Amino acid sequence: MKMKRQNRKIGQEKGVALVVTIWIITILVIVAFEFSSAMRLESYSVKNYQEEAQLYAMACGAYERALGELSCRHDPFLRQKKKDLLREEIPAAKREWLIDGRPYTFPLGQGTCQVRIYGEAGKININLASERTLRQVATCLGLEGESRDILVDSILDWRDPDDFYRAHGAENEYYRSLQEPYDCKNGYLATIEELLLVRGVSKELFWGKKILFPGEKEEKIVGLKDIFSVYAAGEQIDLNAAGWPVLRCFLGLPGEVAEKVISVREEREFENLTDLTQRVPEIQPFLKEIGRFISFRPLHPYYTIETRAWMKDNELGRSLKAIIKIDAREKNGYKVIQWIDHIS
Repeated sequence: MKMKRQNRKIGQEKGVALVVTIWIITILVIVAFEFSSAMRLESYSVKNYQEEAQLYAMACGAYERALGELSCRHDPFLRQKKKDLLREEIPAAKREWLIDGRPYTFPLGQGTCQVRIYGEAGKININLASERTLRQVATCLGLEGESRDILVDSILDWRDPDDFYRAHGAENEYYRSLQEPYDCKNGYLATIEELLLVRGVSKELFWGKKILFPGEKEEKIVGLKDIFSVYAAGEQIDLNAAGWPVLRCFLGLPGEVAEKVISVREEREFENLTDLTQRVPEIQPFLKEIGRFISFRPLHPYYTIETRAWMKDNELGRSLKAIIKIDAREKNGYKVIQWIDHIS
């Protein structure tokens, strides 16, 4: 009897030991799994960080390439040398980049880069734009009636120095009533992004929305940022820097004429009105109306550079945007006015 009790006790102890052992093994497996997962996550994070750093370096490299192009553009010796050469004599890879925002794509390192250069002189100065121009652009972007009136009047109220509001405008009373209140500027916009603070300007309207323009077969994404700038001269645009949205919404050119202007100037930039009408005769009927809004300035100081870098396994890539001023008085020959990482 005593022996049976001892055997039962030993059996119970073995059972407890087995359960404890199983629990210990389970805990060790969980710890090992967590450690392994943590190591994999850390490894992935390191790899992701390295790739992000590499993409950013590539985007910066593309930015430097664009700066080089602009430096050459402003070099008097190189400009004269290019004038003496026929375009056919200049290799395609060495031809001057245009400043109308068209994309230039090239391999860099283990990936690919794309650069766009926008001459700010190809846009309209939002601080100097007339009510007529604001209304015309708003209509072109699909606004009508009260929505258009609110946008136009609110922009005018934002930049004028007084507190008197227009019929559909907005002053401090409106802006201070918002969930996150702020004051009306009552002065010129410092950056074009400041438009996002103005009543009637939605993110979609500013950054761009799909619009099917009359006579067009495909929709185009156009926003206020593509048409206005705070660095432009006024309402007279450099035709060699003007993008499709400006040609269409400001000058009012039909889509096919705007496309012809963009296509023809790829061969070489326009020198004057005579050169323009000879190479794009379709624009002749519109010159009486738009001639005073057109200029042909080969050099102007303000440019926006947008770059994007990506790899085969990372299509999202990395982007940056910089607004620069070419100025020979600066140490590097230019000054960075604005720098933005991860542009949308």
